[in-house]
Order: sequence, then C-alpha cells, then structure tokens
Amino acid sequence: MRLLFACFDFFRDEEVCLSKEAYDILSKNKQAAARLLPVSWEKIDESVEALMKEDFEALVILGNGRGETHKIEKLAVNAQGTNILDNSGVRCQGDAISKDGKAAFFSTWNVEALNEEMQKLGLPSQISYFSGLFLCNGAYYRALSGECGKTERRPIVLLHLSPERNIASDLPLILKALASSLNRTILL
Repeated sequence: MRLLFACFDFFRDEEVCLSKEAYDILSKNKQAAARLLPVSWEKIDESVEALMKEDFEALVILGNGRGETHKIEKLAVNAQGTNILDNSGVRCQGDAISKDGKAAFFSTWNVEALNEEMQKLGLPSQISYFSGLFLCNGAYYRALSGECGKTERRPIVLLHLSPERNIASDLPLILKALASSLNRTILL
C-alpha cells in the first residue's frame, strides 16, 4: 500500500510546527512519500490538485492541532474563513470552498478503526466532527471532493496532531495505527 502524507509547512504564528516536523521525519522514510503543503490560501488549490494526481493508494493529511489528543477528522466542510492570516498575510473570511460543491464530505478512511488502533497503542486520540475553517479543512475538502463520484475512492483522512505530544516518538505508532486501520477501511 502506497501511503502519501501531505504535511503543512511551518506556520509563522506557531512556536512548534508538528506537521513540518512529521514531514522532516517522513521524507526520510522509504515506505511512505511525503509532500509539503503551503500555508497559503492562494496556493492551496493548485497544491492539492497536484497532490491528487500523484500515484498513491491512501492519503493522510497532517495538520497542527490543539489540546492533549490527536484529532482524527471525520468531516470536511465546504467553508473557509478565519481571522488567522496565512504565511502570505492573506485572510480568508466566510467563503465556500466550492460554490457548487457539497456542503461536506465524510472521510473515506475508517476513522473509528483508526481511533481504536491509536488508542490500543497508547496514543491519546479522538474523532472530531469539525476540522476548522483554516487550510487543513480546505485541503481535506478539496482532496475528498476530488474523489467524489469515483467508483474506487482512495482512503483519505486528516489528522490534527497534538502539540502536547512528541511527534518523533508518536509518529511510528501513528504509522502502525494507520496501516492496521487501513486494513479495516471499507470504502463506500
């Protein structure tokens, strides 16, 4: 199974960028491919479009989370807008990602199985039903939208990594949980 990881680049307002740290680790891993996503409203469309053209069987988007648990995002919503500026100083407020798109997409990954596998390995995790309105949700929605209507949709999930955790020690366990849960993923 060819896993592709899409990790967000360093965000200027964050002291620690777990998704970039994960990228640095994953880019040295021969079993997985990793790509860096820009923290830019102006570049996210073309970046996700290029990502979806790559040869992969499953996609994991990694973003910076909040709180003590890793959040497994079950839902991507067709909305973007926040008071947070991206790395180019652009603010996106109150727009739909796709004017003609669906209101939301569910993950094509078995998030319940992923949550169970992560917890079995001692990782604090939970399923979340709101992935925010910043670029993580934007990338997630665009990726899931790109799979919509296909007879064989690829598994896609967004993980918001907990800043309270050490990504270097958690990442091997996350990889193991992803592999185990992927075996239990039934695409609808």
